[in-house]
Amino acid sequence: MSEGDFSFATPESLGIPSGTILDLLKDIRSHSIPLHSFLVMRHGYVAAEGYCAPFTQDRKHRMYSVSKSVVSVAVGMLIDEGRLSLDSRIADFFPEYVADDTSDYLRKATIRHLLMMATCNEHTAYHWNDQDFVRAFFQNSETKHMPGAAFSYDTSATVTLCAVVEKLAGKPLLEYMRPLLDKLGISGDAWCIQTPEGRSWAGSGILFTTRDLARFAQLCLHMGESNGKQLVSRNYMLQATAEKIDNYVSDFGLARCGYGYQFWMIKDGFACCGMGGQFALMYPGKDLVVVTTADTQHINAGDDFIRCCVERMVESVGDHPLPENPAAQAELTRQSVLSLPMRDGSAVSSMAEKISGARYMLEKNSLGYEWITMSFSDGLCTMTYSKRGEVLTLPLFLGRYGEFLFPEKYPGKNIAVKDTNYRCVSAAVWRGEHTLIGDIYAVDDYLGSIRLQCTFMGDTLTMLMTAAAENFFLDYRGFLSGRLVRE
Repeated sequence: MSEGDFSFATPESLGIPSGTILDLLKDIRSHSIPLHSFLVMRHGYVAAEGYCAPFTQDRKHRMYSVSKSVVSVAVGMLIDEGRLSLDSRIADFFPEYVADDTSDYLRKATIRHLLMMATCNEHTAYHWNDQDFVRAFFQNSETKHMPGAAFSYDTSATVTLCAVVEKLAGKPLLEYMRPLLDKLGISGDAWCIQTPEGRSWAGSGILFTTRDLARFAQLCLHMGESNGKQLVSRNYMLQATAEKIDNYVSDFGLARCGYGYQFWMIKDGFACCGMGGQFALMYPGKDLVVVTTADTQHINAGDDFIRCCVERMVESVGDHPLPENPAAQAELTRQSVLSLPMRDGSAVSSMAEKISGARYMLEKNSLGYEWITMSFSDGLCTMTYSKRGEVLTLPLFLGRYGEFLFPEKYPGKNIAVKDTNYRCVSAAVWRGEHTLIGDIYAVDDYLGSIRLQCTFMGDTLTMLMTAAAENFFLDYRGFLSGRLVRE
């Protein structure tokens, strides 16, 4: 792979049976997982790559906690420069947040402790209404314990590490890392969502393309080396990508194989892992990287399922080239055009004509919904509703996915500022004559989904909504019950 570019080769020439990549995609599809992209790379060559509209190879995708591994590399860079030590105490960087009653355990916490998710806090210290996420790391009411003693996943640890990087560098995280990122060929407009106080929310907020993540993973796989140049010290990367703490007892995580410095240990390798199926799975013994992006938030154990599917594929990877398989390669090319899962059902129902445009007055509910109408025309169900006095419109495309902007504003560049209508897609089908099922996916810089079921019985509407998203779509969860108002 030349700097900033990708080279491609057939899977078989790289010792990977095309059929096993096909099986990976088939298994993921059979589980109705919204896979947004995948990329398989071995020996620096791309063996297979695919995208699901509206995602493309050039579009930035939210990486969620994959961002944590990027922070780890930035910490390694500062250590290489002699500006930081693993044993530096975190409190020394933020005296403004330390008080007379600050816990001795917190005072003892070091960069190393935060990297290995062994802080003195019980879990992530900040809350969504906090105005300063780093202050929350220091000033929270949680019971404290000895740092370094036990693994407990703490995104505020990464946010605080990132704040150290930005304080020492005097610039935002990705700006500080830009010379390294340029050498890897990572998009110049890669960016990170901000915390309420304006720092990089690098525990969750970096946006890369799929290829950007593959480039970053290649650097990590080769222990900080790229194109024959050692860009981050090998010693640091060896430490970061090796088990530093046991995570077996923790109730958080995809695998109980241990944790390094913001990297997860997996069978035969290590990984960058982000909520919803954002993965860079690295297998040094096979010189292999597998990248996925997805939104599994609504699927029980969806992340585990993706990882297990990849593990099955990895087992088939051999040490030598295989006979070419043109038929399987052609099928892989076809199957690499991904699509969102579509529910079984019909785009039409006799019920649609009966209820189109009718208003249902809703029983009093905690979500603040007052009435709903559903109008059916030209393959589209337009759901209009009043919520806390505001009239909103939500399109459901019948038997197909269509794109729209969500009618309510949620956070955009800064996690605390609700100024953005998220780009979404939706699809709905009738399951029998009386029940309409809908799926709505946020496919913007924030990912999430809503599922809804509308059942029409006599003159009543019963609607069940479930949502899976990080701190948005909160009013789209629960039951609504209403009766038809006859003019």
